[in-house]
Amino acid sequence: MTSYFERVKQNCISGILFLLPVLILLILVKKVFGYFAKFGGGIAKIIGFDKILGPNAANFFGALILLALVYVCGYLVRLAFFQKISDGIDAKLKEVIPGYEKHKEMAKKQLVDEPKIETDIPALIQFGDYWQPGFLIEQNEEEGNAVVNIPNSDGSEIYIVPIQKVKILKETTLSTLKASIKASGKGLLACK
Repeated sequence: MTSYFERVKQNCISGILFLLPVLILLILVKKVFGYFAKFGGGIAKIIGFDKILGPNAANFFGALILLALVYVCGYLVRLAFFQKISDGIDAKLKEVIPGYEKHKEMAKKQLVDEPKIETDIPALIQFGDYWQPGFLIEQNEEEGNAVVNIPNSDGSEIYIVPIQKVKILKETTLSTLKASIKASGKGLLACK
């Protein structure tokens, strides 16, 4: 019974540690958007859009102003002076907000679509009398060795093997071999 309560306690603590940076981010966004909505409401009254859009005019113009500011800041941060300011703010936020760097990296991965460069080459590696699917990472023709990555249920294992034991699958794409490995080997016999 005490182990059950211990697990509940640990789950609650983990949940709090996960939600804390998210809640801080939501509070910051709410405060910033509230400021821009108040400013946008004033502009909407001056232009007369508050009569057309009603109470939503403040939010609409606030969002437009915020987007325009984000767009302009995107150009400004490319200048060295503003880049230093941005780096300084990042450093302070890393000190103050727990998990800031991790969440920033997660957001950056979702926003910036960086193409992954796949250097692995689909291959079959001979171990005794059988062949195992894997990926050729690197080869040294002079010494006759190759570095291979063999996927398994725990992740993968890396081996240095004689290059004669590596058969490169020239007609097989990397995604095809990965899909076949994921499907417990289904389709491997078609790989060439």
